[in-house]
Amino acid sequence: METEEAENGVKEESKPNENEADLKAEKIEKADSDDKMKVENGSDDIISEDKKKPKTKTKTVQNPLEVTISKKGFTAKELQEAVERENAMISTDKLIKDRLMAKNAVEEYVYEMRDKLYSKLENFISESDKDVYLAELSKTENWLYDEGENCQKQVYIDKLAELRKVGDRIMTRYTENEGRQGALNLLGTSLVHVRKVLDLIRNKDEKYDHLSEEDIKTLAEKDAEFQGVFNDFCNKATSQKLDEDPLITVAQINLKRKEFEDKCYPIVNKPKPKVEPPPVPADEPKVTKEEEKDTPMESTDANATPEQPQEQPAPAADPAAADPTSMELD
Repeated sequence: METEEAENGVKEESKPNENEADLKAEKIEKADSDDKMKVENGSDDIISEDKKKPKTKTKTVQNPLEVTISKKGFTAKELQEAVERENAMISTDKLIKDRLMAKNAVEEYVYEMRDKLYSKLENFISESDKDVYLAELSKTENWLYDEGENCQKQVYIDKLAELRKVGDRIMTRYTENEGRQGALNLLGTSLVHVRKVLDLIRNKDEKYDHLSEEDIKTLAEKDAEFQGVFNDFCNKATSQKLDEDPLITVAQINLKRKEFEDKCYPIVNKPKPKVEPPPVPADEPKVTKEEEKDTPMESTDANATPEQPQEQPAPAADPAAADPTSMELD
C-alpha cells in the first residue's frame, strides 16, 4: 500500500511539471509567430512611415573659393648660398684629386725608372751614376710614405721634376741610339741618288741633257759638301759611348738631309722643256662644186703607184741583124 501511494504521489508531482513545460512551449511559439508577422508587415510599415514624412526641396548654392598655391623652397639668398657651398665642395674634391694624381705620378716614375735601370737602360748610365740614382729613387719612395704622405700638389710636381733631370738624360741616350743609324741611312740614300744622277749626266744621258751647266755645278758642289757632313756624322756615331750624352742628335741629321734634298731634288726632278710641234700648213683654197665636176677623180689611196705609159709592140727584127754569124759569113 505504501509503494502504491508513493507511486501515485510521484505521478501527481510529475503532472504539474509537464503542465509548466507545455506553457513555456506555447509562449515560444507565440513569440515566433509574432516575429514572423512583424517581418511580413515590415515593408508596409516603412512605406507608411515614408508617406508620413514631408518632401524636402534641394537648392544648389555656388560659393566662390579662393585657392592659394604655396610652394616650399629656397629663397634667392638661400639658393645662392647652397650653390656656393656646392662649388666649394667641387673645388675641394678637385684639389684632393689633383694632389693624389701628382703623388701617384711620383710613385709610378720611381717604380718605372728602377725597373728600366735593370733592363733596357742598363748600358746607358755608368755604374757609379746608377748607384747614386737608385739611392735617390729609394729615398723618394720612403719619403712618399712618411713625410710626403699629405703634401701639397706643387711639392709632388717639384719632386718629380728633380727626378726627371737625371732620368730624362738617360732616356735621351737610349732614344738617340735607337734612331741614329736610321737617320744616317736616309741621308746616305739621298747622297747616293744625287751621285747616280751626276754619273748619268757625265755619260751624256738624254734624260738629263736639258740641265744647265749651273744646275750641274750646283749638284756637284752640294754632293761634295754634304758628303763631308755625312762622313763627320758617321765618325761621331762610331766614337759615341752609350753612357754619354749624344755627340749628334737624330734631329740634326734629319735637318741636314732636308737641307740637301731641298737644294738638289728640284734640279734632279726638273722636267724637260716641251718641244713645240711643227707649224700647221696654211689651208688650201677651196674648190667650187663646178670645178670638182670638171676635174677628174683622183685616187685617194696614198699607196697607189703612178700609172705607167703603155708599151708599144717592138718592130719585127731583121733576121740578118739578129744573127751576127750570118753577117760575118757575107
